[in-house]
Amino acid sequence: MRRHWLLSGVCVTLAVAAALSAPLRFQSGRAVSINLECDVCKTGVALARRLLDEGKNSLVPEVARIICLYSYKEAPQVCDGVVKLWQPMFMYALDHVYLDPDDVCGQYLGAGCSNASIPQFDYFWNISLPPNPKPPVKPISPPKSGAPRLRILHLSDVHIDALYSVGASADCGLPTCCRRSDGMPPSSKRRAAYWGDYNCDLPWWTADNSFKQIARDRQFDLIYFTGDLPDHHVWEQTRQEEIALYSGFTQLVQKYFPGVPLVVAMGNHESVPVNSFPPRYIVGNDSMDWLYTKVWQLLSPWIPADQKANVLRGGYYTQLLRPGLRVVSLNMNYGGDLNWWLLGNLTDPDGQYQWFIDVLQRAEDSGEKVHVLGHIPPNGVIKGYSWNYFKIAERYESTIAGHFFGHTHLDNFAVMLDPANQTRAFGTIYVSGSLKTSQNPSYRIYEVDGNYSGASFQVLSYSNYIFNLTEANLAGQGREPVWFLEYNTTSAYDMQLAFPQSWADLVRRFESDDSLFQKFYRFHYKLNVPSDQPSVCTGNCKRKFICHFRNARKHDKTFPC
Repeated sequence: MRRHWLLSGVCVTLAVAAALSAPLRFQSGRAVSINLECDVCKTGVALARRLLDEGKNSLVPEVARIICLYSYKEAPQVCDGVVKLWQPMFMYALDHVYLDPDDVCGQYLGAGCSNASIPQFDYFWNISLPPNPKPPVKPISPPKSGAPRLRILHLSDVHIDALYSVGASADCGLPTCCRRSDGMPPSSKRRAAYWGDYNCDLPWWTADNSFKQIARDRQFDLIYFTGDLPDHHVWEQTRQEEIALYSGFTQLVQKYFPGVPLVVAMGNHESVPVNSFPPRYIVGNDSMDWLYTKVWQLLSPWIPADQKANVLRGGYYTQLLRPGLRVVSLNMNYGGDLNWWLLGNLTDPDGQYQWFIDVLQRAEDSGEKVHVLGHIPPNGVIKGYSWNYFKIAERYESTIAGHFFGHTHLDNFAVMLDPANQTRAFGTIYVSGSLKTSQNPSYRIYEVDGNYSGASFQVLSYSNYIFNLTEANLAGQGREPVWFLEYNTTSAYDMQLAFPQSWADLVRRFESDDSLFQKFYRFHYKLNVPSDQPSVCTGNCKRKFICHFRNARKHDKTFPC
């Protein structure tokens, strides 16, 4: 998988970075310096604005194509496809952006890439919290011995490639490979194996077999899917292909998990082009009606009818899964740092956060606990979106019992710490790895306190399952991949209960117990540390992870690393 170059330009020029970037924000190393990214970003903004001001709109896509070909050195078909797909979004952003080049780039690359002409990058909006006082915070009570539990299957980032072709080139020189159109390699080159390849997306049959084995070997009461079904051939995708994938996914769920409640969050790859999630005031062909209408039709067997308007409005919804447990599915892609529609208006797109607050207040009044699902983790969206999520989570910490996300493809977590008492944790952001073969495929099952009156619905532990892709391919088509327990939080981390404070304590133990941290590091990459990452994470590599664990807000320097 290619490195995530963050942002290397803006407007149409940034279509290249958007299309070819990997989803992972946090890495132990960086391939391109932040200074270079910042300089290119500012230059790209200024050049694109100048072309528009001079009435040379038609030159903007051509400049983008040239940058793609000669700076990124991508194949012509990649550059042509990316520029064509992204042109409407970036031309709109260029025409409506109200920030200067420094502040546009600072918004996405951080405070080090801005002249700070806007105090603290004032792209926050005024979240209106109800006047109801925050209830006194009470410690989470461990469940009594023998108390009922819920088991929740967490799937994320499936990334199915319907055109995966066994024997095609797996090292084709494009951002992702393994299609017949990518060419058939000479015998000395790597070929796409039957069960998948680390440089490609997931074959349909591997997804089907994975679902079959999960249904056969595991027991669970609910399914949380935190988004991203399509493949990464983002320069040649169509809306029809995305809908077909979504339809195929729902058929797999109905086939293997009949009668099991399913909760889905929208992934950034669900849209065409990827990362494009315009608010409702964008109408016509560029609107999201094409996606939200079909998503509602396909997911309506699992979503209450009274949520249709929310799904059609913005791809988010809520439902009461069982007495005492409510779930909220947020469309976090509105705050994605490559959703350039926001450059026209950064304020709470489609009122989703205000709706979220209203749902949480009603849940608090009713004594319900809430699980929140989304695709991009809260510390991975733009700063204003991230900090407002944190503000909401802190206010409703006694109501929210879990935060469940995906997007990074890797196994990770972050702890929400009280700014007024930095040793107190009030929430845990759970980030599950991908079923896609970025590393070894994975899924997760949570044990949750629940199914009785007064349950906390807090996560008590979870188990991560993987299969070794290399071994599966060596065994061949005639043998199913062997899924196995990678780790359980109780035994691996000596964590008796996976409450937020336990995760904060684990981070402190990571600092002093390096062997324990190295165990996490291997789990992070699902027992397949990439060749471009250190095999053992020490020094600055480890420090970056520790900082990440303690920073549930984007660009936050409040908490010590």
